[in-house]
Amino acid sequence: MVSQYNMAQKALDQEAFFCPICLDLLKDPVTIPCGHSYCQKCVENHWDREEEEKQLFTCPECRQSFSPRPVLVKNILVASVVEQLKKTGSTVTPASQSPGNICSQHNKVMELFCRTEKQLLCYLCCIDQHKGHDTVSSATERAQRQPALEAKRGVLLERLHLKETDLEKLQQEAQDINRSAQTAVQHSGDIFRDIALLLEKKRSVVEQQIRSEQETQLSRVRELQDQIQQEVSELKRSISELDRLFITPDHNQFILCCPPCPQSH
Repeated sequence: MVSQYNMAQKALDQEAFFCPICLDLLKDPVTIPCGHSYCQKCVENHWDREEEEKQLFTCPECRQSFSPRPVLVKNILVASVVEQLKKTGSTVTPASQSPGNICSQHNKVMELFCRTEKQLLCYLCCIDQHKGHDTVSSATERAQRQPALEAKRGVLLERLHLKETDLEKLQQEAQDINRSAQTAVQHSGDIFRDIALLLEKKRSVVEQQIRSEQETQLSRVRELQDQIQQEVSELKRSISELDRLFITPDHNQFILCCPPCPQSH
């Protein structure tokens, strides 16, 4: 991360030493009154075209106009730095020279913005096709748009904060629901265990009552069984005696043992 930052910083630092017109390291660098630097030949060619078209002399970057044509003086300090960069071979291509920032028609850096046509331009596009349009530097347009972007970011951050707060509340609510449900489950378990114990006690009492009634009824039945069994035994004995009397050959014995029949009148 630090290495990437250092590389980006290095590119930004070195970008000041590239000519916005030819996109190469400044050659015979000159600085015009607005403060921007160009190759001497590049800016002279630019002003020559403007002079042919009877226009004011302008800075290709910021579009500041000058009259009369400024006298170009070599920037010795910039030239010294450029020479040092050439010797060390440590130049980094500036961000403005990335493929997306190069004009496909003129192969120049697009450092201007046409507010009329809503498109990026190089300085040649501005001169050739957007004459009279409301044009500003890309940096100026960015500076104007940046506050709106920052405001939008602020709104999004506020919405993010609200949503994160909502998530925290929902998470707390979920935890409360889980705790409440667990408490209810434990309470219902206690209730059903108490009911089960009560039902078991009631079942035991009812069972005892049933068994007691069972014994009472069985005692009654056994008593009747004994009584009837005794009567059955008596009857069998009487029948057996009668059977023996039926087969006895002794008539006198039969008469003595058999009761007389009732007399009919």
